[in-house]
Amino acid sequence: MPLTAKHAAAGVLDATVDPLGEGAPWEAIHRARPRAPLICRECGHGLHAKVSPKGLRFFAHDRAAPTCSLVGETMAHRLLKLQLASVIRDAGWYAELEVAEDGWRADVLATSPDGARRMAWEAQLAQITVDELHERTARMEASGVPVCWVTDRERPWIGAVPAIQLSLSDEPGPPTAVDAAVIDGTGVFRESWCPRRRCENDGGAPGPCPGHGWWRPVEPGVDLSAFVAGVLAGTIRAHRTSRYSRSFLESARIVWTTRPHVITERTQMEASERRREHDDLASAEHERHLAAIAAKLARQQALTPPAVELVGREARGYVGVRDATPEWAMGVP
Repeated sequence: MPLTAKHAAAGVLDATVDPLGEGAPWEAIHRARPRAPLICRECGHGLHAKVSPKGLRFFAHDRAAPTCSLVGETMAHRLLKLQLASVIRDAGWYAELEVAEDGWRADVLATSPDGARRMAWEAQLAQITVDELHERTARMEASGVPVCWVTDRERPWIGAVPAIQLSLSDEPGPPTAVDAAVIDGTGVFRESWCPRRRCENDGGAPGPCPGHGWWRPVEPGVDLSAFVAGVLAGTIRAHRTSRYSRSFLESARIVWTTRPHVITERTQMEASERRREHDDLASAEHERHLAAIAAKLARQQALTPPAVELVGREARGYVGVRDATPEWAMGVP
């Protein structure tokens, strides 16, 4: 059931704010006579204003409604959309619910005060595949609208797309007072360096330390209001971790983090590259050394028969190689 409706005269009405839009109060819509001319922005079917037992205002489809994605929304989904809109507005941005554009629809569309930036926030509580989320994310980003997917359940797609998992409070109270904390989808980079030149965590090998940092989730969880405010302000951004850095998952993933942690990871990646270059040079030098030894042994083996023949001829007797150890020149006379 939607939280917005289109009024024939007042335009788009938002049940989460007062007035609903163009100066229209809730009292002029809810149980009004004559009935307010409302239609669904998604399917165009008639709507009427309702209030849930917990006091949540929303719009419901009239009977015989066609197939509409907004019809099957649960109360939990509506509450999460309301919570997202509330924290976006608290951050000083405009929040519009159920905004449809070319090929996509945002549960909550955040717009900066100057109108220059927009971002979609998607309440995703139902099951969905990673491929579907990739496709929907790509459509929004093609319109210049980044997105954050929000759920309150463990989902395999957290990290595959920009997403967070919330832990919602069970405290009683109105929907706008529900506390929420981000418990998954964020990350911090913990760095570690060997104090001496010999890398103690790499078998004592010589050469520069490649760094032994790793990504970890933020613990305890981040308050949703602080997280949303940071994302909208640009201090928290979606970052794809490097496949070379150790992570709390085996593969690279997308985490929400701050610039210092991205820089710290980059520093380790540069140190790892220097270590690889050092190891490559050391390996090449070792190969050259082995090749020189092999060439010397080949020359020695080639010299042994003529030398033995020469000495035997001079001595007029049998001459053999008695000791082929390094102490005796590998048996070379």
